[in-house]
Amino acid sequence: MSLIASIFLSAFLSNLSVVQNDSVNKNSTSGISSLLNNSSTILTDSIRTKSTPSSLIKLVDQAVKQPVKSNNNDIEIDGLLVDDTKTKSGKDFYDLFYGGWEAPAGAKNYTITVSEKPFRLTSTMIVVSINENIVYQSILQPRQEIIESQSEEAIFITQDYLTNYEEIMKQINGDDLTGSGIF
Repeated sequence: MSLIASIFLSAFLSNLSVVQNDSVNKNSTSGISSLLNNSSTILTDSIRTKSTPSSLIKLVDQAVKQPVKSNNNDIEIDGLLVDDTKTKSGKDFYDLFYGGWEAPAGAKNYTITVSEKPFRLTSTMIVVSINENIVYQSILQPRQEIIESQSEEAIFITQDYLTNYEEIMKQINGDDLTGSGIF
């Protein structure tokens, strides 16, 4: 439990009125009904709580009144490569793709997924997507030299896509295209 949560829990428990077991006669229904009718008394367990120290109350008040500082940092895992292959040739493609992959400078906030779909006989359809946008798609045959050439091609196309994606985003957010939107 965090420090602030324990402080609030302590402050909440100290404000409750604790009724001891010996103050209520369990055989007497009038004693219980009088406690239920009294709105200032709250029935709880027989655990006694200590009053909250004034220094703790001041600390909680300071924490509540203090403005929250925001660090506009995106908490995201950049450059995540996800393997969603099912066959040996798909796994070989992913291993070659992963081994040859280098992210372009300035690329951020992306996830690359290498997935595989069954196709005719021994071939499969390999799909490389960035943030769920298909970037590369090809039929993968179970021959090592074809797998190597296709993984190099997929790496080149994916790097090119990420480089262009960042440039397009910079152009869209640039000063030339900002305005009110009214024609």
